[in-house]
Amino acid sequence: MIITGQYLIPRPGEIIADGAVCIDGDRIAAVGKRDDIIKQFPNKSVLERRGCLITPALVNAHCHLELEFCEDKVQYRGNFVEWLQEVRNLKHDMMVMPGYFPKRSVRAVLSSGTTTLCDHYTMEMDFEAIREAGLRYYGFRELFEFNNHHPNLKRLRDATVCSYAVHSPYTTSAEIAQAALAIARERGVPISMHLSEMQQELEFIRSSNDDIERLLRRAGAWEDEWRGTGMTPVQYFDSLDLLAPDVFCVHLNYITSEDIEILAARGITHVYCPRSHAYFMHPDHPLAKMRDAGIHSCLGTDSYGSNISLGILEEAKLAWVEFPQITPEEILMMMTEYPLRPLRLDGELGKLEKGYLADIAVWEDCEGESFEEHMRWLVRQPTAGMVMSNGRIVYEG
Repeated sequence: MIITGQYLIPRPGEIIADGAVCIDGDRIAAVGKRDDIIKQFPNKSVLERRGCLITPALVNAHCHLELEFCEDKVQYRGNFVEWLQEVRNLKHDMMVMPGYFPKRSVRAVLSSGTTTLCDHYTMEMDFEAIREAGLRYYGFRELFEFNNHHPNLKRLRDATVCSYAVHSPYTTSAEIAQAALAIARERGVPISMHLSEMQQELEFIRSSNDDIERLLRRAGAWEDEWRGTGMTPVQYFDSLDLLAPDVFCVHLNYITSEDIEILAARGITHVYCPRSHAYFMHPDHPLAKMRDAGIHSCLGTDSYGSNISLGILEEAKLAWVEFPQITPEEILMMMTEYPLRPLRLDGELGKLEKGYLADIAVWEDCEGESFEEHMRWLVRQPTAGMVMSNGRIVYEG
């Protein structure tokens, strides 16, 4: 199949007018000018998408699909730990059972032009149905075992469909976190973690925090021997050798200059969720300082517990408003190339290039001529016109 468009963005900073992409199976066979591609592949069917912009499909680097049940049912009242407990209570009260398929959330992700998803989960969902819908699904099983100092490695190995979310420094013991990272490295997959997300977390890791102690006691995970570390969460996890290039650090809302130096030296990939950050009324995010230090930030949507949609472009739009110094090329890379390194998908996804997987998004009625003009237009689009994953159409608006 050949798909043509008024404009085509093969990679950050480049644009092809009257472009086309040729697909052979699940891979891209060629990218270029429409007439040249059609001439090169005369036996291929042609799908004309006049007036459209064609881009690589996008990546959502942090989500909680299972929290679909939270939509319009939880409210943040100024205390993050109380909000988290409310989510846990709601899950219990609604009897959300393992094996369910968050259909609405999956469709929302796909409609936003996204085909690759990094998801934190706590229970068994219908993972096969999620993949069949068209998502390249990376499920990170959240570990909530603060008082477990003797990991059962067999149980831990069997506990996930992909890898692990060392949920946070206040919910996961050092031993569990280190064991999860070791198993992930055996498998060649990254781990993900919420880190330095809230003030209560900082207090707890340094010394103590009553809210977090109550949360852990209610979960049966409290550790009587806990006395705090005197460190920031970043410094604490670094002391456990948990920070590395195969790690997604989500949020990083409250970090020091020393933390930034550590994160940059370890080569972590940061995930920023702008609308969730705003929902919890955190102070201005230190993303600009992290960017200056050479840390790569990508984008995530978090969940319906703290967001009104799972559209990654809406995150990009807000991030660009908050940090206008970010270049158009970087905005696209935050949704394409930057999340791919920990996933070991660089060279496979994120560009429209011969040999790459055919993950493509088509956007209708595009405006602009230059790359920047198209990016300014793109981040305002609520949904794609068509999305293709592995050469298969998985969404049509």
